[in-house]
Amino acid sequence: MSRRMPARRRLSRPQWAISIGVALAIIGFIGAAQWNSSLARQEFVTSAQRILVSQAEQAQRQQESLRAQIEEAEARVREFQERDEGSRSAQERLNEELAAARFAAGLTTVSGPGVVIEMADSLRPPTEGQNRSAYLILADDVRDVVTALWASGAEAIAISGGGAGAPPERLVPTTSIYGVGASILVNTAPLSPPFRIEAIGPEGLADRFLAHPSYLIRVSERIEAYGLQFAWEARDEVTLEQFVGNTRLRYGAPLVED
Repeated sequence: MSRRMPARRRLSRPQWAISIGVALAIIGFIGAAQWNSSLARQEFVTSAQRILVSQAEQAQRQQESLRAQIEEAEARVREFQERDEGSRSAQERLNEELAAARFAAGLTTVSGPGVVIEMADSLRPPTEGQNRSAYLILADDVRDVVTALWASGAEAIAISGGGAGAPPERLVPTTSIYGVGASILVNTAPLSPPFRIEAIGPEGLADRFLAHPSYLIRVSERIEAYGLQFAWEARDEVTLEQFVGNTRLRYGAPLVED
């Protein structure tokens, strides 16, 4: 004899299946959502990484460009510095050459060790039959002394005479020394005895001068023979004023007849 199940139990199985289906649907939806979210996140991360890499590459290119600009600017600065140093060196050389030329031309006041020489006419009376001029300081005597000083290493020389207030005459390449009557013409100034010759030069200038043939051969013999007054003194400091005359060379030329 068959039994019938109660109606309530027959209805419980479909409800259970529905519950299971709903649960599976929810799980599938959540999984799909998570999958889609993971794909979107991965795509977002990849896109962000690409942007960052692109920005990094751009920054690197900018940095390399800036580095190249800096190197170029540094090279230009070094070039300017080298040019400036070269210009300063050239200017210094020109200034040195100009100073040397001005010194050689006697256009600068100079000081240094040297020697002072004084010469005057003899106080002896001429002996019978001798010319009085032999007892006087002549232009040749002054020229011989100056020649011996230059040859002994003198770097600057000045000559003054016994005239009141007459400034020393600085010797320059255009200087001439001539006898004019009882006076001696130095540059364009007539000087009369006693004569004072001042020279600047290296140590030992006086000793070299006194041993030089230009002094010994003639001047020293005249001093001994005629009693010319002659004195010298080595000094640690001698000052010579600059030349104030005209240094332009003047010369003559023959006229060309038509």
